[in-house]
Amino acid sequence: MPEMTTHDFPDPQNDPSGSHAAQSLGDTLRWAFELDSSPAIAGAAFLTREIIPAAKDPFDAIIAASTTQHQLEDLKNAYKMLRTTGATAPERSLAARLYAATIAAALVRHGAMISRQNPFTLAKAFEEMSADPDMPERIRELGPLAIDAMARIK
Repeated sequence: MPEMTTHDFPDPQNDPSGSHAAQSLGDTLRWAFELDSSPAIAGAAFLTREIIPAAKDPFDAIIAASTTQHQLEDLKNAYKMLRTTGATAPERSLAARLYAATIAAALVRHGAMISRQNPFTLAKAFEEMSADPDMPERIRELGPLAIDAMARIK
């Protein structure tokens, strides 16, 4: 049994179970700090790390060359859900952009259409994503590339 401190809590330095408790606490604290610094992205970041644990943030996960088509599909579905269940309008708006970005990344990186959306609707979403100054440049750049890729797939 781990050595107890004066408050009857296990001393983490003497915890024979390893660093699992410390890791869990670290993940929780990281989540709390992200929520405090950017509430709109916190839910998307949490969902992203459930799918791609090493992802720095949703944007890097979408852009990374190592992200598979299957992971992009999983991210797309997670962001699609967040578009309707997000707690705030900014969170839902960001989820809509991330949803479009995953579809764009699949088109550009894998030549795959991972959506049944109408091509005109997708083109409009890609254009809006590209024009959104709140999106990182690396995400905005996907828009025109995805429109070109979509035209080649037809």
